[in-house]
Amino acid sequence: MIRHIHVNECDSTQDLLKEQLKHNDQGHLLVSCENQKSGRGRGDHKWQAMPGTLCLSLNVSPHIVMSYTALELSVIVAMFFEHKGKELLLKWPNDLWDEHNKKCGGILVQGSNGLMLAGIGINLFSEDEDFGGIFEAPFEIDKKVWCRELADYIHEHRFQNTDDLRREWLKRCGHLNQMVKVTEGTEVFEGIFQGLGEHGEAEICCDGQITRIYNGSLRLSSQA
Repeated sequence: MIRHIHVNECDSTQDLLKEQLKHNDQGHLLVSCENQKSGRGRGDHKWQAMPGTLCLSLNVSPHIVMSYTALELSVIVAMFFEHKGKELLLKWPNDLWDEHNKKCGGILVQGSNGLMLAGIGINLFSEDEDFGGIFEAPFEIDKKVWCRELADYIHEHRFQNTDDLRREWLKRCGHLNQMVKVTEGTEVFEGIFQGLGEHGEAEICCDGQITRIYNGSLRLSSQA
């Protein structure tokens, strides 16, 4: 049974989740909100919430290969929306694209006191031309219901096998076998994205050799 806390406004559902778990870290907890003021992405990036955005955080058990946890959650989120008739594409390492290859969601997984905390931001629809949305037009949203339904689906559809997970992720990858640029710190790698390694790292074919990149920001070379 998931304990669910839904608030009208907060700075960050991830921070609120951490605070709540200090008082009771037993069982599954979901925190969601109507309006998130200071959402975070990977690194120093900010996640800009809009009227059509779902913002939620929940504690999860890690995948059997811990570094695959965010990749696993992105696949499950995509599966959730496939049941609603919408196909999403996945971008390494933790982004979701809409059907126009625009970012419409992201997943941030952090460790905290032995727990894995997953923050998820998803645009059901977008009012910003720089960001995508899963649905083409705005509609009335009960954010509390949507967040609870998604959290339930995540807990019920965890992967037990990493090979199955990798296969499902690659089926939905929006840049498989395409030329990409990956920025990791001050280094930039350009090559063909060929798959995921045993730790979830990107495998990029650069000058005929496979380069494995464990962290970084990926863009299609055509968009860079």
